[in-house]
Amino acid sequence: MIQNYSRYKLLQEFFDFPKKDFQIRELSRRIKLAQISVTNHLKSLLRENLITKEKKYIYPSFRANINNEMFKLLKKQNLLFRIKTLGLTDFLEEKFKPNCIILFGSASRGEDTENSDVDLFIQSKELDLNLIKYEKLLNRKINLLFEPNIKNLNKELLNNLINGEKLYGYFMVF
Repeated sequence: MIQNYSRYKLLQEFFDFPKKDFQIRELSRRIKLAQISVTNHLKSLLRENLITKEKKYIYPSFRANINNEMFKLLKKQNLLFRIKTLGLTDFLEEKFKPNCIILFGSASRGEDTENSDVDLFIQSKELDLNLIKYEKLLNRKINLLFEPNIKNLNKELLNNLINGEKLYGYFMVF
């Protein structure tokens, strides 16, 4: 159990910063885990092709394998899990009483980077809301898109929403 949790913490760094090159000592400091444990987990992640290893400098560096479909799937599932466990969905549901909440865009495909935002569609009237607490916890800016009537959306956006991840409610297109 603890091994799986420490591996998750390590993988979390690659999820949050997929374009960053990490060295073993830096990862060890960031997740507060012994270097030997970090090394063992990195070997496992390399075997699964979830990360890549490069020898640019004196010491090897490791980076997320953003082209790996399993990495994208795990990254997306991790974001969905974090959104749920942080209570963001419940918070939005309570504030807006929407018909549905949908995660769409790069985050819904597991392709978001450290510079990307989390796009959420809320089928409701727009209200001002402070999401700084959730933005800090997710390490991402949160962009909310409001529209009470689906018929007012353009086809491209509607297509993105259909291909997104429903977090709450029922999305009725027709």
